[in-house]
Order: sequence, then structure tokens, then C-alpha cells
Amino acid sequence: MKMKVDLRELCDHALRISEAEQTEVFSIRATMKNYYIDDGKIIIGTDNTWIGVGIKSVIKKRIGYFSRTIHKKREVESIVQKSFEIAKISPPDEKFFSLPSPEPVSGSIEKVYDESTAQADPREIIENLTVFLDNTQREGVKVMSGFLRITEFEFVIKNSLGVDFSHQGTLVYLFATAKKETGEGIIKRFSTSLSGIDYQKAGEDLFERTKLASNARAFKGVKEVDAIIAPMEVAGILSVIPTAASGELINRGASPWINKLGQEVASKDLTVIDDGRLPGGLKSALADDEGVPTTRKAIIEKGILKNYLFDTYNAGIMGTKSTGNGFRRETTSIENAHTRPVSCAASNVIVQPGSKDIQGLVSETDEGVLIYKFAYPHVDPISGNFGLEVRNAVLIRNGSPETAVKHAILAGNIYTALKHIDGLGKQQYFIGSFLVPYIKFSKLQLIGS
Repeated sequence: MKMKVDLRELCDHALRISEAEQTEVFSIRATMKNYYIDDGKIIIGTDNTWIGVGIKSVIKKRIGYFSRTIHKKREVESIVQKSFEIAKISPPDEKFFSLPSPEPVSGSIEKVYDESTAQADPREIIENLTVFLDNTQREGVKVMSGFLRITEFEFVIKNSLGVDFSHQGTLVYLFATAKKETGEGIIKRFSTSLSGIDYQKAGEDLFERTKLASNARAFKGVKEVDAIIAPMEVAGILSVIPTAASGELINRGASPWINKLGQEVASKDLTVIDDGRLPGGLKSALADDEGVPTTRKAIIEKGILKNYLFDTYNAGIMGTKSTGNGFRRETTSIENAHTRPVSCAASNVIVQPGSKDIQGLVSETDEGVLIYKFAYPHVDPISGNFGLEVRNAVLIRNGSPETAVKHAILAGNIYTALKHIDGLGKQQYFIGSFLVPYIKFSKLQLIGS
């Protein structure tokens, strides 16, 4: 049941009583339902509703931010006071220009809120999970843990300059791990609706990944390979693109792409778009989390760096306009959105697809590896260097998949690898805020024992 607090009235009350020169109020109401899987069985879990408020106060360039969850409107008064007190004792931020001024926000976005998902009956949710389990748990494969998370949320952002924006959305996240003998498989599925996930296909995929991993052998030696990386892992690797294009890193002098607008930073086959209004996008809204209208723009277009991403603060430092990239929300969980002020971040990152299916990418590979799972797909965004532990992969020789392998390291530099993209799949997959295909990189090192 929704808590009986009007978010707009709450924001208006906070603005009325604030004594700061400028004030920003972010309020969010969310209901999160988690249905857990443990040792192959469905466990009905949690159902939580909360309201979170975060308030930013500005006094002569001194900035204070304070947040907490509340149950009644009058509780916002203590948040206003705490934020004001923090601002009074904070050192001036000479780089601060202003909170955003209001801009016209218009239009609509499809598939960001699904009422049937928000009102889903527990029986429907359990039926979906049962289909998933039935298609996973066979031939010795067992789902060890997982969950299906359904979130309904609405937020209101208002400030003392006149910004006034609200948004409503739904998020669905399925995560599970399975085992067969010593092999482990993992799947992640994202959508803005329950019906947006194919539970049968998710189960079949987890079964296949786990079965493959159970037959994997430790890779030995060192080999230069073409690496075809699955969407679930390539999204993590490509997170360096919006990070390197972030106005925050540009202003800090920490991005490798400083002063590189208009220059080649990747293969001409690579186009990457940031689209805050993507239908069905997990971070889509008509405005970002500080009320600035969202936009669609190329970060990279046919290998050329086209745009940086800015929130209001970092745009002010650069002397330009915000691109609508001030965010607090995440895609797997939204419960901490109110606890932090906005930061410069991507909205929905789209990697434009290629023309080949996965079989086509494999058939054109003489010496390579098809990677389904890393231990953790993290790349240093500053240097670009990576050494990623391969947990689930298949060696490719003369255009055909051969041995399943694990316990290897894929090593290289992402900024070099972006210039050596040798193919992109034609089908895209939502992985959090990324919409990505399979991607084939050439000239990487596969290192075993």
C-alpha cells in the first residue's frame, strides 16, 4: 500500500520553509518486491514501500546536502534544517554556478511505466519464476540462488528557481546463479515490465551456460585472440565510454578523451548513443534527476568522439549547457536514489548493432574465444588497462567453437581495443542502462596457467 504523502506538497513545503539562497528538493516513493530463489526453490520474500527525500541548500556557494526516509510530511522540516546547517559550515565551492533554471519539458515516452507490472498478483510472479526454474533445472543443473525484483516508483524534483518535474516508472530485474558439478552459470535480465522478460528463454540460457561451464577446462599457455564478448559482460567493459565522456572527468583532468572531440577514438564500425528518452529504457524520462530535459546524442559516431555528457554543475564549470545527464537513479535498485545529489552519468547507452548473428561472428574467427562470463567485468577508466578473469568461455578455431575453457585472463587496453572492433552482432540486449550486441575485439591476449 502506498504511503499517504503527496510528494509535490512535500516538496512545496520544504521550499517554503527553506532559508537558503537556493534550494533543491528531490522526493521519491518506491515499492520494491523481491521474490527469492534458494537451493532451487521459490521463496516469497520482501515487499517494502518507502519515501526518501534529499535536500540541497546553497548559501553563498556553500553547499549542504542531507537526506533520509520519512513517513509524514512534517518530517521534511528536519531535513531542510540539517541541509541548511551543513551548508553554513561547508567551505565555499567556487566552481558552483547555480542550480538549474526551468526549461520546457514536453512529450511522452513509451514503455517506462507498466501498470500491470505495478499491480502484479503474486501468483503471476510465481508462475513466471516456475517457468524459469523448469527450463533451468534439468540434467543435473540446479539454481542455487537468485531473485526477481519488481520496483514501482515515482519521483518529484523541484527547486527554488522554478524547476518542477515528476516521473513514474517500473523496473524488473531477474538474477540467478546455477551450478552443475564444478560449473557455474549466471544470467541477468532487465525490463520495465514483467512481460518484457522471456522466462523460458532465460531458463534455457542459464541451463546452457551452466552445462557449458561444467565441461570447461583450465586454459593453458598464452595466445593472441579475437574475443567475442557476450552482452552481459561487454556492457560492463563499455561502461568506460560514458565515464571517459563524463564532464566530471573532463573537468578533473582525469579523462583520456580531454580535447578529443572530433577525433577518432574507436573503430569506424562503432556508434554509441546516449538516449534519455529511449522507449523501454530503464533510465528513460523526459527530464533527468535534477529536472533538466533529457536528450539523444551520439557519444561516438562511426569512431569519432562527438559529445561529452554534462549535468548542471559540470556544465557550469565548462561554460556550456547541461545535456540532461544528472542522475541519482540506478537500474538494479532505486532505494538509495535520494541519498545522494546528482552526478554526471549516462542515461541509456545504445551501441548500434552490426549485421551478423553470433554464428556469423564465430564463423569469421580463425583463432579466438567466445566469452560468456568474467569474474568481474571491470576496466580502469583512466588507463584503460584490464586483466579479466574468464569464468565461462569457448575457444574458437577455424570458424568453429571447440573447447570450453575457464581460469584464464583476457588482457589488453580498452581504448586500444575500441579501435580494433572486428564485428558487432545484429541483435541488441538490455543490460541495465545499456542496449548492446555481441562485440568482437581483435588482438587481445588470452593468458592461462
